[in-house]
Amino acid sequence: MGSITPQAYTSGPQPPYPLHPSILPKLDPTYRDFYNRHIIDKQQVHLQPVSASRTSGILIPGGGPQLPVGKKEDILIRRRETDGPDIPVRVFTPDGECPEDGWPLMVYYHGGGWVLGNIETENTVCSHLCNRARCVVLSVDYRLAPENPYPSAVHDSWEPLLWLVSTGFSRFQINPSKCAIGGSSAGGNLAAIMCHKALSCPSLVPQFLTQLLIVPVTDNTALTSNTPSWSENEFVPALPAAKMMWYRHHYLPDKSQWAEPEASPLLYGDNNGVEGRWSKLPPALVVVGELDVLRDEGVKYAEKLEENGVKADLKVMKGMPHPFLAMDGVLVQGRKTIGFMVDGLREAFGRM
Repeated sequence: MGSITPQAYTSGPQPPYPLHPSILPKLDPTYRDFYNRHIIDKQQVHLQPVSASRTSGILIPGGGPQLPVGKKEDILIRRRETDGPDIPVRVFTPDGECPEDGWPLMVYYHGGGWVLGNIETENTVCSHLCNRARCVVLSVDYRLAPENPYPSAVHDSWEPLLWLVSTGFSRFQINPSKCAIGGSSAGGNLAAIMCHKALSCPSLVPQFLTQLLIVPVTDNTALTSNTPSWSENEFVPALPAAKMMWYRHHYLPDKSQWAEPEASPLLYGDNNGVEGRWSKLPPALVVVGELDVLRDEGVKYAEKLEENGVKADLKVMKGMPHPFLAMDGVLVQGRKTIGFMVDGLREAFGRM
């Protein structure tokens, strides 16, 4: 599959897209039934131009409502180390009085394969984290490929961390000793990379108590030929192998960069500029779908943390393809995953 280009995916079968027989018996019944009622006749994003996918409405149907928060504020962050436009972020602040020692903080990166999604994509998740974990949530609207390929999203994810220490902590009454980071899918990839990058300059960016990695991309060298979860789930709905390759080719058009650690955080060595780096990473929550092509690389990431003495709470959601977090309105697994995230933040912030 590695030789297929993005252009090869912009034509092909048209809807409806019946569930593949290799996957059908394994799928959770609730997901299967929702797919057959609401998704089967929708055009698949990797079989149409990017522009069409960005304007086709809700990225993933089945999401639940947002929870109320005290305030939502959109601001622009000016860069300090990289080139490019100012970076939009959305800040969710809980209602009520700020704690005497300041609000805890969660930095969040949305999913969408580095190609789709925006600051609106995961408002439901962000509102739950803000409301239920009683923390400020900063959601980053990083630039997207193919217009802005790797490493643009990495640069855009890094700059808000620099801004937090110089400006954001005081502006939003944040407690610098209570910071967490996370994201889903491509956002989980970026969150994991930020934790590694933070080891190199601990005084310039927040030091994170935990990382919440939901269906993360950790290895952009994975293929159907070298990774069991890719071959087993090649024809899964929502994120089949061909669609993941479509995302990868847009974000990483230069194949020689696929194994770079800032594209594939699983491939960071034990040093890479920081001696014993894996042992210095924050504890993690890693949630993967049993029927996700990304399952094995998420599992391997959790295992590598554990092998280096870092606690990693790994949860495998049975019968689930990739997008269950965004389908919390119809899938109990999505609601449970948000609950795992809230519990992880409460524990890290000392609010059990």
